[in-house]
Parts: sequence; structure tokens; C-alpha cells
Amino acid sequence: MSLLDKLPRIRVEGDWNEREYSPAATYYMILVSALLLGGFGLLMTFSAAAVSNIANEVNPYTAFFRSFAIIMASAILAGITAMMPASIWPRLTALIFAVAVVGQSMVLFLGVEQGGNTNWIRIPGTRQYIQPSEFLKLATCLFLAMVLANLGKEVSNWKRVLVAVGLPTAIAIGAVMLGHDMGTAMIFVAIALGSLWIAGVPAKWFPIVGLIMAGGAAALVTINASRMTRVLDVLPGLRPEPDPSNPTQTDHGLWALGSGGLFGMGPGASREKWNYLQEADTDFILAIVGEEFGLIGTLTLLVALGVLVWGILRLASHSQTAYVRIASGGIASWLIFQGLINVGSVTGLTPVIGVPFPLVSHGGSAYLFTALSIGVLLSFARTDAGIRWRSRLDPETRGRDPRIPKRRRRVRKPRGEK
Repeated sequence: MSLLDKLPRIRVEGDWNEREYSPAATYYMILVSALLLGGFGLLMTFSAAAVSNIANEVNPYTAFFRSFAIIMASAILAGITAMMPASIWPRLTALIFAVAVVGQSMVLFLGVEQGGNTNWIRIPGTRQYIQPSEFLKLATCLFLAMVLANLGKEVSNWKRVLVAVGLPTAIAIGAVMLGHDMGTAMIFVAIALGSLWIAGVPAKWFPIVGLIMAGGAAALVTINASRMTRVLDVLPGLRPEPDPSNPTQTDHGLWALGSGGLFGMGPGASREKWNYLQEADTDFILAIVGEEFGLIGTLTLLVALGVLVWGILRLASHSQTAYVRIASGGIASWLIFQGLINVGSVTGLTPVIGVPFPLVSHGGSAYLFTALSIGVLLSFARTDAGIRWRSRLDPETRGRDPRIPKRRRRVRKPRGEK
């Protein structure tokens, strides 16, 4: 029995809990919530980025259609991914992970610094950049699912798990830290923990793993002055009072959320995006959502992400394939942890780490590979639900109008028989 089955479940009155699990419902929960997040994110990035585009002498409508093209291309690729059979992913996993690690390692030679991290690679001959760590997130989810599924009942053997899971996770985190991106590295820790939990490793391991991870994180924070300052700024008793003459990024984010009130100031009416709040269309887009659509809009966005994660966890808890369960759990851990860290950064509950809100924040690489992960999940869910993209024709009815009853053949009796 997986540890997920031991989690407390919410009970409601009526026959809801007696209803049979519907794989098709899981499929559409993932699909519809992802489409809603992506569509709303497109509108919000246009609103949040319009000011910075004008300041940089870029036509905001041209920038909008560029973002629209990226999202449409991502949606098409996700659709193609969703049409693939679920059985193909275990066979491709090792290759995908190897390519992702090599791509991420290239930041050491071709990396471009943005926001203090060298985690971007410029596409030759263009002005576009790609963030290979986003691809590595998906690849790590699939690779850990493959090795844990192959372990089977040996997931209780800590030596086997340490090699099978610890080594690839360390490789992924090490490749990301080549670009000094600790925020993204933390997401890989969440992916590993989520995968281990779904795989059913003993619960007594998690406090030990947590202490080891906390020690490593503390070491990485103390050796970097910028990280140390951001951590100290959110600790109780050490947080400085807001300085109106020199506000921080978090101050602007909180002012934006407070200005929105319950229903917001209206679409496009944000004041903080007018060169006050930096990264308004990426890491701090939630603040603009709260300012323009209020608490109602912010909660709606969080509910949509919650429905998406709920659908993924339904898939993880009901699939009959270990690979599908663990990969789904890893992707769910990635999305929920990244969403929580983004919310914490905007509200000042956690240090400003610099991770986007899934499917909403502007960013070609983040959107593309998150969409591809949704495509992989839809491939899993479609296979479980038995959904076919093309119907199969019955040879006996080919070319015949289905509304006309099939004509019965008259059986001829032998001559002489009455």
C-alpha cells in the first residue's frame, strides 16, 4: 500500500465517497484547469508587461502576439505529447534525462546571466533564450519514476534507494547549481521527496532526509551574501520596517495586493506595474492579479492550481502502473511547491527566490516545459481512461449509413425442402 493511501481523507455527507473513480473525470480536471491557467496567464502577462514594453520602445501588441505564439506552440506540442501512448515514456526516460543534464551543464560554457543566475542559454542566431533547467525538471520526474518503479518492493532498502534516487537527484541539483540558481535547485528536492513518498518508502526516512537537505540549504545560504540577506529579511524580529523612500520588491508586492482589496481595481488598472514592481509579468505576476482582480481573483487562481494538482494526485493514487503513479506524484510536487514558493515570495512569507507561478507567469521555457509535463500527464490519464483520439470503424458497417438498419440476409433452403 502506498503512503498516499494512508493520508487522511475528507469525508462529506451523501454518497460522494461511494462513487466509483472516473478516469475520464481526472483527464478533464487536468486539461480544463491547465487551459484556464494558461489562458488567464496570457491576459495577465499582456497587462503586466505592457508598461515595460513601452519603456523599452517595444510595441506591446507585438510582444503580446509573440507570447501568444509561444503559448500556442506549447499547446500544440503538449497536444502531440498527450496523444502518445503511456507505454512509450519509460522507454524514452533515460534518453530524456541524459539530454536534459547535458543541456543544463552547457550553462557553464554558454550561460547568460539574468537576475544574478547564469541559468539561461541564448539560442544561436536569435534574441531568444532558453532555460534548460525547466526541461530538467520534467526529465527528473520521469527518471525517478523509472528507477523507483524498477526497485519495486526494494524501496525499503535504503542503500538501493540512496543510489537509485540520490545519485540522479544530486546530478540534477549539481547541474542547476552550475548556474547558481538555488531557487530552482529547491524544486528538485521537492520532486525527489514527492517521488519517494508516492513510491512508498518508509516514513521514518523523511525526517532524516529533511535534516540533510536543511543542512545543505543552510550551507548554500551562508556562503552567499545575497541569499543570507533575503533569508534574514523574512525571519521574525529581523525583518526591517518598510521604508517608503526605499521600498523592497516584497513591499511593492504587498502594496499591490492591498490596493486590490476584495474585487480589484479593474483589468489593466494596476499602478505598481508602472516601473515600481520589478518582474511584474514573471515572478511577481500574482501581485498584479491581486491588484487588478482583488482577493477574489487571487483565490480563483489558487483554486485553479489546486484543482490541477488534485487531478494529478487522483491520477497518482488510482493508476495501476507504478511508473505513472510516481511520475505523476513528482510532477504534482513540482507544481505545488513552485506555486507555494511563488506565493510566499510575493507575500513576504518566504525569501524572494525567483520562481514563476506555473502556467501564469511570463516565460517561454517555463511555459513550454510545464505544458509538456501536462501533456505527459494527459497521456497517462488518457490511457487509464481508455480515451481514443480516432474511432475505429467496424468493417461490417463501413460505407453504410448507421441510421439504416442492417438488412437481414435471406437464407435459401435446399431444393425439395419445405
